[in-house]
Amino acid sequence: MLDKIIEIIMTILPFLGSSRKKRQMMAQEVKEFSELVKDQYTFLMQQLEKVLKDYFDLSSKVKEMHAEIFSLRGQLTQAAALQCSSKECVQRVQMVTETIQSGWKPQRPA
Repeated sequence: MLDKIIEIIMTILPFLGSSRKKRQMMAQEVKEFSELVKDQYTFLMQQLEKVLKDYFDLSSKVKEMHAEIFSLRGQLTQAAALQCSSKECVQRVQMVTETIQSGWKPQRPA
């Protein structure tokens, strides 16, 4: 795209300037400017790719962390229910029943 623009400008330049040296200088300036723009575009595209990669990496880490948080929340609920000191504690009785049915056995301290 930029190459086409440069070609068009190079075609028009001979008709704008009064001297050949001035036209060549203008052509050189246009060429340098277009190279600068191309370099900036390339740099920005590389930065964008880096940002996107970092974003998706962080996104997957956040998903893993959410899964771990939900898992830990369930474990905390189970542990809190097992620590209920009242024998009539409905939550404790229900949690113990579910735990036994799932095949989990409490570990006794040595």
